Amino acid sequence: MLMPIIGRISTLLFGMAILIAGHGLQLAYVPLRAELFGWSNLAAGMLGSVYFSGFLLGCFLVPYLVSRSGHIRSFAALSSLGTASILALALSENYVFWLALRFLVGVSVAGLYLVIESWFNELVVEDNRGTVLAFYTMIALFAMASGQLLLKVSPIEDGSLLILAAMLFVAAAIPICLTRTAQPSQIPSASFSPFLVLRTSTAATIGALISGLVTGSYYGLAPAYGLQIGLAIDEISTMMALGIIGGALTQLPLGRLSDKMDRRIVIFSIMIVGALVSLLMLFSGVEGVPYLMVFYGGCAMPLYALSLAHASDNSASSSFLEIGTGLMIVHALGAIVGPLLVAQAMSLIGAHAFFIVNGLILMLGGSAIFVLTKIRGSAREHFTEFEMATTVSAQGAITLDPRVESEFDEADLGEVPQEVPQEVSQEVAQEVP
Repeated sequence: MLMPIIGRISTLLFGMAILIAGHGLQLAYVPLRAELFGWSNLAAGMLGSVYFSGFLLGCFLVPYLVSRSGHIRSFAALSSLGTASILALALSENYVFWLALRFLVGVSVAGLYLVIESWFNELVVEDNRGTVLAFYTMIALFAMASGQLLLKVSPIEDGSLLILAAMLFVAAAIPICLTRTAQPSQIPSASFSPFLVLRTSTAATIGALISGLVTGSYYGLAPAYGLQIGLAIDEISTMMALGIIGGALTQLPLGRLSDKMDRRIVIFSIMIVGALVSLLMLFSGVEGVPYLMVFYGGCAMPLYALSLAHASDNSASSSFLEIGTGLMIVHALGAIVGPLLVAQAMSLIGAHAFFIVNGLILMLGGSAIFVLTKIRGSAREHFTEFEMATTVSAQGAITLDPRVESEFDEADLGEVPQEVPQEVSQEVAQEVP
């Protein structure tokens, strides 16, 4: 039954994979280029933070753009914006100019994810949502890893990689804009209550924040860290890809393990192991860093999905969409702060501060989760099995999650429960990046 569904969304999957590969390439390229310009670590960290700020703003603004112009026009416009912003990086070494362009790329990427995700949701039936979400997540992660490996294609200095990233951005529009699939009726707005998120699960909120801090600094500064400790571009490319692959390989086994015990214990454990791997990085030789990164990624990358699963256990299905969106925004806020925090430490201490700070973040997060396990019980009032998730997405992927769908009674398929925010009331079967 899965293959017919995959066949129906294959065009969208293909376009999504091309887009994320280009996105992964430009994410890795920017900190390396900033390093070659001689910009400070703090300046490089700010480039990452500004990108994630644009991404967060895009999650709020793009649904309104789509409601006015439609999915295909919006995708074409956002693809053009992203392509032009990436190519414009080659025009100047002015730092403020680069900040503005990084912000625009963030807005563009958020919007492109949202548009593709809405189509996924439109085509997938309820019985296959979990499987398709897992399939989509794996493709997204491996496409992101492939983008990191494209650093090996050409020297950083000559700008060819910018052209390649821009080509992938615009090429992704070809299968999307030519699809014969009917456009979805609506796209989910990023509405949430921070108090609802905290009240539902403090542990999940902490997990999402820690995930944002460490993955934001990973994408924003790890390439610059590699360059500063003496790694060649090929080795940095491998290092970045292995970190993402590590997370892809461990997410589902850790999720299934967390189904059988208190999820907070699993979250606490991988935070502590991640902190220990960070410590090991400080004492390993430079040549071992790329390969140890697979273990670091295996601990850091699944944190968001596990936090989302824990929040699901503690929330009624009618509020899961709002809570999931809230955790995504908490993660994004962490991704804005993380590069700045780590960059400041790298400026003061040196390149190895990258793992010192991230190790401390993971240790503090793990300690906080451990304390919560001691003072609060592990009741699962609304237990649902773990579903894969990735931060390589926007709020549309949350709507694809089968945990959202359980709020609908089969007898009420035409009705929208009052608990669902009105702006997503028509978004009952849609999305992904």
